[in-house]
Amino acid sequence: MSTQKMHTAAAGPIELDLSVSNGRINVHVDPAAAHATVTAHTAADEGPVADAVNDTKFTEHGDKLTVSVPDDLAGGIGGANVVQVGGNTFSFGGGVVNTGTMTGMTISDGDIWIGGQHVVSNGQVIAQQGARVGGATGTITLDVVLPPGSSLTVNTKNAETTVRGDLETIRFDARNGSLQAGGVKILEAETHNGSVMVDTVETELEASTHNGSITVGAYNGRRGSARTHNGGVTISATPAASGRLAARTHNGNIQVRGAGHLDLKTSTHNGRVW
Repeated sequence: MSTQKMHTAAAGPIELDLSVSNGRINVHVDPAAAHATVTAHTAADEGPVADAVNDTKFTEHGDKLTVSVPDDLAGGIGGANVVQVGGNTFSFGGGVVNTGTMTGMTISDGDIWIGGQHVVSNGQVIAQQGARVGGATGTITLDVVLPPGSSLTVNTKNAETTVRGDLETIRFDARNGSLQAGGVKILEAETHNGSVMVDTVETELEASTHNGSITVGAYNGRRGSARTHNGGVTISATPAASGRLAARTHNGNIQVRGAGHLDLKTSTHNGRVW
């Protein structure tokens, strides 16, 4: 069983704005696609994660499509797992027992027994006969197909994003999550914990991360900046690149190739530059 919700946009390239707290985002730029499609799905058929998929909102105005998946942290992914045994209720969130009586409970090396029943094994909630388990199950995935010439904006707390194909613009804002993309004209990416890996940047690069690396396979732009606090920066500039390129890191190495013709600025506090 599973839960799914899908939207098909009007014909032609679009500006897609995705907002999802947790899960995974898969984007495919299909040269044969006339319409953009966005499918939110999960393996769960009930519970908070399934509810989040069912409550996903699609708003379309002209060539802009906004997709918003409700925040499921309160009771879904990363939320509490609830075990009911013998009339007692135990809630496990982040390894903490926060409700129920401790009578008859044994905790040892990540395993928990309640009333003689094994309910947690190696940190995972399991169900034996007579136990009821509910709470956080499943992962939300957004599968996206875009026509060529489209743009993408992603806002997320915890979601990995992969883009196959070329886009006009990518704007990526994540607390925990990496971006892996093909080609893009304009890239604006900021993540606290996660890496940014892009095959090609054609025009403008603005990427920063607190914990993670930044890698650009081919930089053809006229203005570029890559900053990371803990992580390396690797950029390969091409003869088509021009203007200024800045690469800075506090803890990490910087490697910039083919940038002899650029106004290159590099700095690192703990690391090498070459």
